[in-house]
Amino acid sequence: MTASNSNVAFRPRHIALAVALTCAPAAWAQTASDLGEVSAQGQGAGGSTGSGLFLSAPAGTVQSIPQKQLDNVQLFNPTATQAQTEITPGQYQTLSPTDSFTSALKVLPNVVVTSDGDSQNGDTVYINGFAQNLINWTLDGIPLNDNDSYAFYTNEFIPTRLIAGTRYFPGAASAAIPGLAAFGGSVETYSLNPGPKPSLSLFGGAGSFGKRSYGLLANTGLLGANTGAPTSIWFYANRNKLDGYYDNTPSDQRQYLFKSVTQLGPGALTLFYTQNNQDFNYYGGCTAANVAKFGDTCNVYTASPTINGKPNGLFTGYNNNVYQNWLTYAKYEAKFGQVTFSNQLYYYRGNGFGGGAYTNATYNLLQPNGVYGAVKAPAGGLFISHGINDTRRIGNILRLAMPLGSMVNMEAGLWLNKNDTTHDQQFISSTTGQYLGSVYDEPVATKLYEPYVNFTFKPTQALTLQAGLKYLHVSRDFTDFAAVAKTGGKQGIYSSTFSTTMPSLGVNFAAAKGINLYANVTRNTNPPQYNQYYTGTYNPNLAPQKATTYDAGVVYDFGAWSGGLDIFRVNFDDYIQSYTYTPPGSTGSVTILANVGKAVNEGIAWQNNFALSNNWSAYANLGLLNAQFTSAKLPMPYAPHSTVATGLTYRTGPWKASFGLRHTSEAYWTDSTSPIAAHTTADAALRYTWKAGDTAGGLGFKQLSVNLNVNNLFNEQYVYKYKTGFPGSTSNPLLYTSKPRSVFLGLEAQF
Repeated sequence: MTASNSNVAFRPRHIALAVALTCAPAAWAQTASDLGEVSAQGQGAGGSTGSGLFLSAPAGTVQSIPQKQLDNVQLFNPTATQAQTEITPGQYQTLSPTDSFTSALKVLPNVVVTSDGDSQNGDTVYINGFAQNLINWTLDGIPLNDNDSYAFYTNEFIPTRLIAGTRYFPGAASAAIPGLAAFGGSVETYSLNPGPKPSLSLFGGAGSFGKRSYGLLANTGLLGANTGAPTSIWFYANRNKLDGYYDNTPSDQRQYLFKSVTQLGPGALTLFYTQNNQDFNYYGGCTAANVAKFGDTCNVYTASPTINGKPNGLFTGYNNNVYQNWLTYAKYEAKFGQVTFSNQLYYYRGNGFGGGAYTNATYNLLQPNGVYGAVKAPAGGLFISHGINDTRRIGNILRLAMPLGSMVNMEAGLWLNKNDTTHDQQFISSTTGQYLGSVYDEPVATKLYEPYVNFTFKPTQALTLQAGLKYLHVSRDFTDFAAVAKTGGKQGIYSSTFSTTMPSLGVNFAAAKGINLYANVTRNTNPPQYNQYYTGTYNPNLAPQKATTYDAGVVYDFGAWSGGLDIFRVNFDDYIQSYTYTPPGSTGSVTILANVGKAVNEGIAWQNNFALSNNWSAYANLGLLNAQFTSAKLPMPYAPHSTVATGLTYRTGPWKASFGLRHTSEAYWTDSTSPIAAHTTADAALRYTWKAGDTAGGLGFKQLSVNLNVNNLFNEQYVYKYKTGFPGSTSNPLLYTSKPRSVFLGLEAQF
């Protein structure tokens, strides 16, 4: 949002994706059979079942997914002591292959998933009224939230076709889930494992608004079956391009992923790497003709580099966004006697910039020689801005589980993380490309450690009790080199330390066959964002935000009908808000960030699955929500009082068809003066698969499938026009709660 002709310096990470999985439960490691089979993350015959929180990951390989997970969009864990839903690959298959994986959440109660453009460029997610920076996000147990701002960008990490399932906790859940931002729950996504046989899949497709996608997925099968380290590997590469969505915003995304699983002794070693490179624009409005003229960097700023002989800051080439990120981990899980051990070392790197141009003649900058002062724009040129964000994150997750007698099990763990981020808005000469100085140059170092312990007690077969405690310690160092140079070292260097404990209690009771009752209370917290150092006046007493989640409900399974009903309340204390006051003895006011806010999020979530026949299945979900900033007497943004989602799936032979309908009641964008009208949208998907033995086999394919996805089937468009224009960009004054109808046709061949 670095707008041209603006003196305001924004510091978001990559501005175009203004959209929010901490540490997922570790999984049971499985022992290899005599045939040298490989299994990782507990994905053995047990699938996704288990008791307590030390659960196995959802089952599935890139070649085979359990039928139950394909026939349903949601599954429920009857033994959990808190609300818990598994979002299945069956739900992910109803999405367009280029959609961000968070679009699968939109059928859940009290969940809103929206986007300023195409889902490929990222979704914005709200759960129970909480934005995604107040939701925990993980991939294979790795925390994905940024440790400085808790932001999360949904398009960066994994495509839908490689997901084994997502475990969704709509509340803080338990002490056994480490993280920094679980007020709105935890969304824990797991990748598929390699398959046992060699295969190569080629896929591609095209859709509305100039979307094209193509790639491959190679699976080695089992290598070294008779060695001491049998291994399976898959590799994925894909490219998505689009000329624009309803606002014609081009994007070019390249994804690469690798995963290997090696059986070592009594456990499995998993290696994983994902990389996402994307060029995109957050300035919408480029037409098809301008795409042809200006290329992939086209946006609403389509004027010439110069106008009337003067440089033009609104030129397309100056306003663009580039971001690259990659995540890798090595994880070993094993069972030694009665002790289950898991250790996971990970590294994340993200680096990119949002570009813009400034036409002012002079700016005060931190210059390369260390001097802070006025710098003139180049003669006949202007300042080019690169709002750089460079993040390095390294961490480790250690877990142990063991029985303590016949009725008590203990799980303990330690999460360590070090996060180094540099925020640097650099000014560059448009005529020479020379670096002229920085509006700000702010390195932030955040270190944390979070040990936890969780006990599961089963006094009877029907009763499960859980009690846990985690402790969070965070230290943060922040330097504003511009302020240091400007004040001669008197300002610009800050340090803060935060510590807090978070207890959790839960109970599950099997009241009758197919009926389980549960209740849970959990304390949660997250420290202030790094902007505590530069918003208004620094407040050294700023404390973490805290909340208590109360959660009770029932999970039922009557064969053809299964589901869960959950009642929840979140009391949000110490909410950080901007606060203006007049200090004693002063005549002027001061603005600080302070723990002056309170909020309440409460409601009901009701989910249902119906197995109508061997061919037909359905779901119906209802959410009722009251989400209010009680201290400010304002509704939370994107917090509708009700959501309804229902859908139907039909399967016969090679055919699979699905239809889903969602209704969201009136909500608000910022407050009660900015209503978003109630709206209803529908999506549909159709797939036809030829398998070996019929036509596909005769053509040399193991499998050949064609899929058609239609989003917003009835083309219902609901638009709210801001009275004051879109913040940061008056060129885009519209908020679309649903996008125009779009179609994607894909083809996949497996050899």
